[in-house]
Amino acid sequence: MNYIDIVIGLLLLFAAIGGYRKGLISEIMSLTALILGLWGSISFSYILTDFIQKNFDVDFIYLNIVSFIITFILIVLFIRLAGSIINKAMKIIIPIFLNKLAGLAFGILRTALILSIILIALDKIDNHIRILSPQKKSESKLYSPVRKLAPSLFLFIESWDKENKESQKNDEGIVAGIKESIIL
Repeated sequence: MNYIDIVIGLLLLFAAIGGYRKGLISEIMSLTALILGLWGSISFSYILTDFIQKNFDVDFIYLNIVSFIITFILIVLFIRLAGSIINKAMKIIIPIFLNKLAGLAFGILRTALILSIILIALDKIDNHIRILSPQKKSESKLYSPVRKLAPSLFLFIESWDKENKESQKNDEGIVAGIKESIIL
């Protein structure tokens, strides 16, 4: 066990505790609120911008950003309200303990998936700038299983990961060629 395992383990532990405290429904609604809030703000904040410009005769430079933020907040609040209603209704159907246990599992899975994507990105960066040593990665008990999670779930990430490994092999070949030319 090394520092990579400690960091990954602590992040998964915090995710488990948060997931257990919130429960499955709240965890899913929080993730949904974030995703739909971003998507809705990107797609529809222009409507609020136009409305403000026409009705309030405002033309200030950051209006698009303010409209984006207001749209995001409104969407998130609406989804959280809906989530609260759904959560209360689900308490009748699903026992509280099962909701909390499923929230714990969802919290761990969500965080492990995010960490997997981060580790894949770090590997891509590691081709050029050494951040995590290969020895520490291989000694880590959690690095490999967590890193493999996203590619096993998403084919497009897996293809990106394969391109990264091919790029890394090409980079190693180039470095070896440079070393040989320097030695000669």
